[in-house]
Amino acid sequence: MSPRLAIVDLDDTLLGPDKKVSPGNQQALRRLRTSGFDIVIASGRHHLNILRYKDHVGSMSWTISSQGAVVRHAGTDELLREFTLTEAEVLTLCEIGRSAGLSLIVYHHEGVFTERESEWTRLYASRTGWRPKVADLTRLAASGVQKVLLSESAATIARLFPEMKRAYDGRLYVVVTEPESLEFTSLQANKALAARSLASKLAVERRDTIAFGDGNNDVELLTWAGFSVAMAHGRASARQAASKVSPEGPPETAFSRAVDLALGQ
Repeated sequence: MSPRLAIVDLDDTLLGPDKKVSPGNQQALRRLRTSGFDIVIASGRHHLNILRYKDHVGSMSWTISSQGAVVRHAGTDELLREFTLTEAEVLTLCEIGRSAGLSLIVYHHEGVFTERESEWTRLYASRTGWRPKVADLTRLAASGVQKVLLSESAATIARLFPEMKRAYDGRLYVVVTEPESLEFTSLQANKALAARSLASKLAVERRDTIAFGDGNNDVELLTWAGFSVAMAHGRASARQAASKVSPEGPPETAFSRAVDLALGQ
């Protein structure tokens, strides 16, 4: 059998609203593996944060993290790719955030950091189960930042998004993943480009890939994969990009229904 990849988003796809992998979704992962698919977790989360789900996901090999900025093996720690922002880009984004009174969170290869705690960094921690460490962001900027998040109220982020997307058009990838978070990465950092590089390394044809997602940052991946399923509760952008949309039902088992659809059951 030719090698095949199932590329699976984490939050609100494999993970339910309680941030756990339901028994039904765990069974769906087993069905994929039995059908000859290698599971690749593709998330906006940091690589080290993804590793916390090893026991829930089962055998974990390659992961796509930080919105596609990083492709790293969970077992061997082999790094296939890492795209970081320039020091100038990070410093400029941090200054924009400070001037607007926004909270700053940055992804660095050593972990996730902020320069001060706020209600927005605490919201981030509650969603990810990972508290950003307080650090000197200027020092981190000089050694390679994978992603910058500007966080504030949903209304503020909705107002800033079109302005920042225009300002960085053709220079950075700008996306809203959570209503309170505006995220910036390299133009090379999206899940589709990461999946393509991994498929090339593993000699997997595009037609032998399937993808599952729910968010704005899954759109490119859902479009690229040979077959894709968006969660019924997901963003409209994801539903429009996917080959199919999962049947309606409880969000904690949407992935299981999506796998049934992908496997033709």
